[in-house]
Amino acid sequence: MTTSLSDDDKLAVAARFAAASRTNDGDAYRALCAPGAVTWHNFDEVEVTTDQSVRTVAWLHRTVADLAWTDVALLATPTGFVSQTIMTGTAPRGALRVHSCVVVTLDDLGLVNRVEEYLDSEQTAVLRA
Repeated sequence: MTTSLSDDDKLAVAARFAAASRTNDGDAYRALCAPGAVTWHNFDEVEVTTDQSVRTVAWLHRTVADLAWTDVALLATPTGFVSQTIMTGTAPRGALRVHSCVVVTLDDLGLVNRVEEYLDSEQTAVLRA
């Protein structure tokens, strides 16, 4: 499956998607997602809904007041985009530093259909109280 979007269009969606997460804007995040969109995690192999993803991002912002992302790589793909980042901050049990890669599939309207999130769950241990 490929999308008819240009690479520039895909990267523009990627920028809005990152901004929605980084500013904890759940409404903007939801607006970027197609009905029925899911996020799959490599660490538990579970798919969650857009609303569950929004709640998780809000929890991260509450739990890590100085939450920040550093962009490592961003690439348009035939089906959407891939983004690699490093998430940092001060978590309840110490310094947070999580390498993350998301593979995002877009529809022809530029809406997110699927997010596949890859990270090392051991790097998130400091988030657990």
